[in-house]
Amino acid sequence: MTNESTPCGSSASGVECREALDRLFEYLDEELPDADAARMRAHIEDCAPCLQELGIEEHVKMLVRRSCTEEAPAKLHLRILEQITVLRESFEH
Repeated sequence: MTNESTPCGSSASGVECREALDRLFEYLDEELPDADAARMRAHIEDCAPCLQELGIEEHVKMLVRRSCTEEAPAKLHLRILEQITVLRESFEH
């Protein structure tokens, strides 16, 4: 990997490898704001090491998704929703 303190790939992206790697899962899960996602995309397109890491993480996510086919029981879903409601109510008061 390149030096973590200097931008690699396209300097126009403004993203350093460290930031790209720190935010990789947010990028994969499409949780980044549009502007940040565009900067990440520009960096990854121009940075071979970060592109390789992205490919590895995408593969791991695919394997996990394929392996985790069981569904949680309905009772568990209900208990979790009840706890979320209790927590929300406690923060509102």
